Amino acid sequence: MKILFFCTAFNSLSQRAYLALSEQHYVTIEYALSEEVMIEAAELVKPDLIICPFLTTLVPAEVYKKYLTLIVHPGPPGDAGPSALDWLLMGDDGTEPDSKRLLQRTSLSEHGRHYWGVTVLQATAEFDMGPVWAFEQFAVDIDQPNITKSSLYRGPVTRAAVTAVLKAVDRITIAADVKNADAHGASSPASLTGKGINKRSNRGAVHPSLTAKAVFSQLSVTTGQTFQGGKTLHRPLLRAADRDFDPRIHNATEISRRIRCADSQPGCLSSLFGPKLYLYGGVVDGGKQAAGVAPGSVIASREDAVCIATCDGKGVWITHVRRVKAKTDVSLWPKVPAVQGLMELSEHSMGYPNLQRAVSIRGRQPSPEGEWARATTSTLQDIWIDFEPASNNDGSIAYVFFDFYNGAMSTKQCRRLLRAFQYILSVADERLVRAVVLMGGSYFSNGIHLNIIDSAADPALESWFNINAIDDLVYSILYDFPNRGIKTIAAVRGNAAAGGVALATACDFVLAGEDVVFNPAYRAMGLYGSEFHSLTYNARCRGENGKRILREMMPLSASAAGHLGLVDHVLPGWGVRLDSAVKAQVKALTSVMGEKALETASIPRRDSSYLPEWKRGLDLSSSALARIRAEELAEMAKDFWSPRSQRYHPRRYDFVRKSKAAATPRRFALHRKSDGLVDEEDDDRFDSIEWFLMKSSAIKQEASALDASFPKQPEKAYARSKNAPSSSCDTMDDKNWGGKEALPKAKTRGTIFCCYYDAD
Repeated sequence: MKILFFCTAFNSLSQRAYLALSEQHYVTIEYALSEEVMIEAAELVKPDLIICPFLTTLVPAEVYKKYLTLIVHPGPPGDAGPSALDWLLMGDDGTEPDSKRLLQRTSLSEHGRHYWGVTVLQATAEFDMGPVWAFEQFAVDIDQPNITKSSLYRGPVTRAAVTAVLKAVDRITIAADVKNADAHGASSPASLTGKGINKRSNRGAVHPSLTAKAVFSQLSVTTGQTFQGGKTLHRPLLRAADRDFDPRIHNATEISRRIRCADSQPGCLSSLFGPKLYLYGGVVDGGKQAAGVAPGSVIASREDAVCIATCDGKGVWITHVRRVKAKTDVSLWPKVPAVQGLMELSEHSMGYPNLQRAVSIRGRQPSPEGEWARATTSTLQDIWIDFEPASNNDGSIAYVFFDFYNGAMSTKQCRRLLRAFQYILSVADERLVRAVVLMGGSYFSNGIHLNIIDSAADPALESWFNINAIDDLVYSILYDFPNRGIKTIAAVRGNAAAGGVALATACDFVLAGEDVVFNPAYRAMGLYGSEFHSLTYNARCRGENGKRILREMMPLSASAAGHLGLVDHVLPGWGVRLDSAVKAQVKALTSVMGEKALETASIPRRDSSYLPEWKRGLDLSSSALARIRAEELAEMAKDFWSPRSQRYHPRRYDFVRKSKAAATPRRFALHRKSDGLVDEEDDDRFDSIEWFLMKSSAIKQEASALDASFPKQPEKAYARSKNAPSSSCDTMDDKNWGGKEALPKAKTRGTIFCCYYDAD
């Protein structure tokens, strides 16, 4: 089929659906920026089918009446409204039909629902109420530690959505074949010669008039059961005031639900610390430190998070805060670690005792052994190490978990993780450590922490600190562990992007769950990239594939990454099943080394027979690694401080502040490529300091002539929209520069960066 995606953003669910459908169908993408844009895209593509995997606006009637349009709703059949997951995680179990009365309760329910679902329905005039083409359901525990709206969306919601979308497409194909058979007077679709909607004889068979069977809305795709989660209702938008909490009334579980149901967006609006702030985190602390403390008081601080006491003697951790956007603010504020955000506020906000307490309290530092051990009770912990026996009880394997918020790794977090690495090295002989396995967390890693960078007094300098800190981690993986005879294995159980992909590929072996999405490119953020990727990508992918994936800036499925060489083993399942598969594969990979150790009482440092294939023949000496690091950091310095920094700083700002895109990147909108225009990041000159210097000079010296040579704001534009500038205009970008033939360029600010996006 020819399929058109309408997306508010090309987020994690959209990417998974795109990768699954692209195996058999032509898929092109358009950001749903306006009704006019959606109508124009539909007319350009003339699709067989439109799918909206993540859409927060209405599809124009002109589109859904002409083209069969599917909406992916993150709720089961009968559920409707824009806050489906918010209501679920806040505890709505469907027993109270009156939403206003329900919100008046201290707790919406004791346990919430035990099942939830995803529905693929047809767009009609009535919001979320069209014919259902497929639905899938899954078990859920809303009080599971660390579950948030974002993690639920990336995990079970996305898996259910992909299953339901694929089944809906299959059912539509069958319905179209039946319709086409009837039109040709055949007794069945199978009797048609060359049947199938990709065949010319069947064009036009997919139409909004196709009828979805009633059973599609009654039985889930995988189990064939009716929805097991209770009565479904139409719930209104869950407003900020509806999530607010009072620690004197609401217990730890209830406060946690209200915070987690709004994480990662929009956040739980609260005046807990005095000024109104959006709060994030919501991890319940089961310790006794809150006993006898006034509810709402700050009782602890750990790793830039703060813990507040609750009325039931427990605590709730606030990990991040974001200031409320005022009418005078030009954009959203960055989301920053709680202590950092509260310290900034305390400088300007006097008279708030809880705020002053939050910035003055400091948690006790545990012993080195206790610092890295997994906590035995519910609490906030983002790094821990599990030592488990290796094959045949020969030594041990160190599993390193690092569950950083949204997968971003700040300078501080990288340095703490490096200390965890150093701790493993310090006990390697005592524990006979055979392998280190990087387990990541809900995300594996998304590289440097753009929110903290953007909030820094000097973003360029903080960028430099952050990239060096993550480079230290990768150096340890490439040099320190191998020189102690310790294998390194990355177990990528959650999505990975940019530097997070490079962190994984530096390991001897990369294991990945079958549902993982990789976004290895840095270029869309205006960065060259570091983390020794120029070594590992080229060595693993061979030929030009390493450079190609960086230039194409498209997501990769785990299987595609495996074909390229970025992944060594793709493992089935998720959750507990995936963890079991990881440990089985790790034991298989380390068994040969264990046998060798028994024979020789040591593991040879540089025996090539025990090197992974991609490392053989590489110079991985400290001097060689230092040279590669220096070369990469030299390019990154250009992105931070030279005229070429014009490509990074505005893009980072737009990402952090969630600026609305001005257009769909051409790499997504295949239907807009025929005019020969390219986006700025697809132009070779995007790497040139001289090009950006020339643009900067033009701005400073020829302001009056700039209107004729450059747009005042280099915003990404639809080259084929009616109001876009003509590609034949005599502008500086169209002229030959540096001896190269210039490419016509689409304007490039305001991109929505797919590799970092969450549910909202």
